[in-house]
Amino acid sequence: MGIKLIFVIFCISAVFILFLAILKTDGINDTKLEFKYLHNTSYTDVNISSVTRFITEPKCESDFVVWVVTSSANNPLQRSALRHAYSNEILRSLSITRVFLLGIGKENMWKHISRESQMYNDLLQGDFLEDYRNLTIKHLMGLRWASENCKATFLIKSDDDIVLDIYKILQFLRKDILKKNAIAGYILRRMEPVRISNNKWFVTREDFPDNIYPDFLSGWFYITSLKVVQLLVSTSKQFKNFFWIDDVFITGILRQECGLELEGLNGFYATDYRYLECCIRGKKEQVQCEFIAGPDGGKKELHIKFREFSEFCQQNCSKRMRKQSVLKTCVAPYEEKINIVNSKAQVHYI
Repeated sequence: MGIKLIFVIFCISAVFILFLAILKTDGINDTKLEFKYLHNTSYTDVNISSVTRFITEPKCESDFVVWVVTSSANNPLQRSALRHAYSNEILRSLSITRVFLLGIGKENMWKHISRESQMYNDLLQGDFLEDYRNLTIKHLMGLRWASENCKATFLIKSDDDIVLDIYKILQFLRKDILKKNAIAGYILRRMEPVRISNNKWFVTREDFPDNIYPDFLSGWFYITSLKVVQLLVSTSKQFKNFFWIDDVFITGILRQECGLELEGLNGFYATDYRYLECCIRGKKEQVQCEFIAGPDGGKKELHIKFREFSEFCQQNCSKRMRKQSVLKTCVAPYEEKINIVNSKAQVHYI
């Protein structure tokens, strides 16, 4: 009798496990269909709330600044560089919560992402594939999470390959000199869509029918208030389609729909990582850097070195004189042309 009972229990357990496996398989298949749809379209014909189910979600503890960083699930080294530059302990002391925005990466990254999340509690991962055509989904996911979970006053948005002087950015915010109804960053005006078909950032007439984008900000880095973020997220729900170039859509099209202004910080952006290196060398003369943001040029250690320099200069450096300008004294002179390539402000040497 005991053996029969054990056998019955075994059979019931096996059926139950099989049932769960079938459900899981169906769920995966459905998810792949949804992923394929998002991956292959220029617009996402769905509401933002329905596609940004959070797989991994941190807590928002700061009451001053929330910093969202566009990153890739497949590139943990870039996040590691930022954490070494500005550790969670440093950020807490500055009343900043930093969150890295991820999609779903390669299968072999699952365990690493889970371990990374448990260790740092700073990953916000959405239920969509890592792909440049899903950048708008990722960007909006970060804004929605911040608007719903944070009590901060301001939001900083950046990419994980952009070096920032957080100390100087905080000075801007504390002086309360930014316009209330605006997004501040590197303004790109009258930019044209890329119409070259073999270009990665090719935009069809169906994607974007007009010849000129609304003025927008480089996705490298911008700052705004959380009230503006809440307005952007609320207004995004009225859109049936999202244009896939995220900074054009969010700080251009969506921003325009909200009636928000753009505030230019162009003079504070370095368009070449070598300018930041020249700033760091200025530590000997104890002069400040004229930039608060710039690309790392693939040099991950630059995040750490620039933070150390910025921290030193808080108390020890004087303002650069005009004749000491990095733009005038660093790197051999060249002409530079700012253009819209992969929706970022980039320098082309001519």
